[in-house]
Amino acid sequence: MPVTDFPSVLQIKDPIHGYIELSDVERDIIDLKISQRLRYIRGPAGLSLVYPGADISLMGRTLGFLHMARVLLEYLGATSEEIQKGRLAALLRMLVNGPWANVMDEYQTVRGASPLKLTKAVLDSTPIGDMVEKHGYTRSEVQDVLVKGVPIKGLRLDILNCPINPELIDDLARDSYFAGVDYAQLEYHRLFGATRIAKNKIAIERTSLFTLESYLSAAVNMFDAVYFHKTVRAAELMLLRVLDEAGSQLFADPLKETMDFFKYDDLSMHYQLLNVGPDQSEELRSANRIFIDFNKRYLIKLVSARALTDPTFLKKLSTPDGMYSIETEIAEDAGIDPKNVYIDFPDRPSVTFYPGKFNLDDIALFERGSSGYEFWKVSDTSPMARSFVRILKPVRVYTTRGYRSKLKSSADKVLESVDTMGSN
Repeated sequence: MPVTDFPSVLQIKDPIHGYIELSDVERDIIDLKISQRLRYIRGPAGLSLVYPGADISLMGRTLGFLHMARVLLEYLGATSEEIQKGRLAALLRMLVNGPWANVMDEYQTVRGASPLKLTKAVLDSTPIGDMVEKHGYTRSEVQDVLVKGVPIKGLRLDILNCPINPELIDDLARDSYFAGVDYAQLEYHRLFGATRIAKNKIAIERTSLFTLESYLSAAVNMFDAVYFHKTVRAAELMLLRVLDEAGSQLFADPLKETMDFFKYDDLSMHYQLLNVGPDQSEELRSANRIFIDFNKRYLIKLVSARALTDPTFLKKLSTPDGMYSIETEIAEDAGIDPKNVYIDFPDRPSVTFYPGKFNLDDIALFERGSSGYEFWKVSDTSPMARSFVRILKPVRVYTTRGYRSKLKSSADKVLESVDTMGSN
C-alpha cells in the first residue's frame, strides 16, 4: 500500500481497519461537541432492530470513511495536502447527519436542506468553520471540495459520489461484520491498487475486472439482505412518518438555527417523543404513538410488493406529493385512513445503498495495448455491471397491524394495474 507523509497526531483503534490516524485539524474538529454527538446517533436507523449486533454509531462510520478516503487517495497518488482536503470533505459530510442518520437525511433533503447546504451552514454558523480556518484552510476552500471534488492530477474527484466509493466500502465491511452476515467479502486494497486516473476519469485495470465485480456484487448483496431488508425499512418508514407528522415541532430548522439543530441526537429525540403530554398538539401525539410502537418493535407489516418498470408511475412515486396520492388511492379503496399506508421503493435518500446510486459510466476499464492504452465502458464488458442498474424497481406497500387483510387486495390491485400498463 502506498504511504504518504500524512501528518497524524492521534491513533484510534477500529475493529475493521485496525489503527486509524487523525491529523491535528481532524482531531480538533472531532473533539468539538457538535462532533461528539455522533457517538449517540445510530445509522442506518433501523438496522439494529433486525441485526442486534449492528448497533453502529456514526462516530465509527466517520472514522472508517476518513480512513478509506486516505487509502483510496494514496493509491491514486494524491499528496498529503490533497488527502487532507478529501478527508475534511468526508468529515464535514458525516458531521451534518442529524438524529436517525439516513432517515433524517431524507426528511431534510426533501425539504430543501440537502447535505451540501447543511455543510455550508455548519461551516458558516458553528465552531467548525473557525476550527478549519485556525488550521490554515478557508471555509470556501472546504466547501469547494465538497461541491466539486478533490483536485488531483487534473481531475476533481468527488469522493462522496465516486462509484469506487470509500464510504460505501467502509459501510459494506462494517455492516457485514457487525450484522454477522458474509455478503460483503471484497479485496479493497486490490481494487484501489488497480485504480488509476486516466482521461479525466477513474479507470480500472481490465485484468482486475473480477475484483471490481466482487465489489459490485457485495454492494448488491448487502442491498438485498441488509439495506432494503423489509423489516429494516419498516422501522425506518415509521421514523420517517414520525418526522412527517411532527418534525417541525421536534427540532429547529438546520439552515436557520444551525447550532440549535446540531445539539440533537438519537437520545434527545427518544426523550422528547416518549414525553409528549396530552395537552400537546395532535401532530406530536400522533408522532408519539408511532414512536412508542417503533420502540416496542411493534412495526408496520409488508402487505404487497411488486417489481415495476412503468416510468410514469415511478416518477410520480419519487415525489412526496405523488407518493402521498398513491398511498391515498390505496387507502381510500380499502376504506382506511391514509396514515395507515406506507409505500417504499429503493432509490430514495434514506436507503443507504441501492443499485444505480453511483453512475458506472464515471469509471472505465483500461489495458495497455501495442498502440497505447485502450479503454472500455464497464457496462460493455461486465454482465455484473449491466445488472447493477436495475430496470425493475421493487415497490412495497406496508400497513399498521390490524389492516393487513383489508389493505392487501387494494394494494395488489394498484400495483398490478401499473405493471400491466407499464408492459404495454
